[in-house]
Amino acid sequence: MKFKRVVEYHGYDRFVEIVYTLHKNTKIYLNRTLSQYNLTGLQTLCLLIMYEQKDISQQELADLLFLTKSAVTQVTKKLEDEEYITKTKSKTDGRQYVLNLTKKGKAIIPKLENILKEWEESIGIDKADNDFIENITELADNSIELNKK
Repeated sequence: MKFKRVVEYHGYDRFVEIVYTLHKNTKIYLNRTLSQYNLTGLQTLCLLIMYEQKDISQQELADLLFLTKSAVTQVTKKLEDEEYITKTKSKTDGRQYVLNLTKKGKAIIPKLENILKEWEESIGIDKADNDFIENITELADNSIELNKK
């Protein structure tokens, strides 16, 4: 059943339900598609961030993803076990670990980017105009600020 028909049938038009459906189905698709690499959607986001930001600490990664440090520790442990990343003690703060991609981690980045691009094209995000993207980004920022209170 198409989501539009579900909305018409149930009569709800709350934005949160639309976002929830998009998030849920994105997660299902990514987890199914990424399973061949023994990765999840969250692990993929972590790898992509580590690719962009070398020598990132676990705390910095947690802050970027709005996760607890313990949640990031679990995710990075699995990535380390799969040999996608290395974790080394910070030279400046012995309580922190610095995360970096391994050769295997760097090699998988183009595949991960392609999977994300294919999903976005399949659902039509690539056709969204800049105003729409800016509005959604502003809503995300607002939700972050509200949860800081």
